[in-house]
Amino acid sequence: MTADDRRIRWLTDLVRVEILLWEHVDARLKQAHDLSLAAFETLFALEGSDTLRIGDLAQSLRITVGGASKLAERVRAAGLIERRPDPGDRRASLIALTAAGRERLTAAKATYDAAVAERLEGVLSEVEQRQMHQLISRILSTEVLQQAHS
Repeated sequence: MTADDRRIRWLTDLVRVEILLWEHVDARLKQAHDLSLAAFETLFALEGSDTLRIGDLAQSLRITVGGASKLAERVRAAGLIERRPDPGDRRASLIALTAAGRERLTAAKATYDAAVAERLEGVLSEVEQRQMHQLISRILSTEVLQQAHS
């Protein structure tokens, strides 16, 4: 196997792991909270801030601004976030968690954690999970990847 083949297999396997985890967590969140994983990610992105612009949400989720706008609208229609005028830019709006969104997020975080544990416990130790997270975070924070996404 060549170095190129190893990289291809590594990335293919990483994508497959992401898909399997996404589908499992998404199903658990929908079942327990009537909340898609995409909606959860929107709420989770807002948890640490009072408000976000749609562009900031898009950057956080690594999706397009159009995709973030449509996603935010679906989450708003469910009553989990609200849109507010942006005092710094009359053409823009900000999104923020509603009380219902904050409550749903709090409950859903436990379900999310349990769903991930169902798939990873017995496969990767806590130390290995932290190491994997550190490696993935390092990859995601590289300047080369950031430029490629822009």
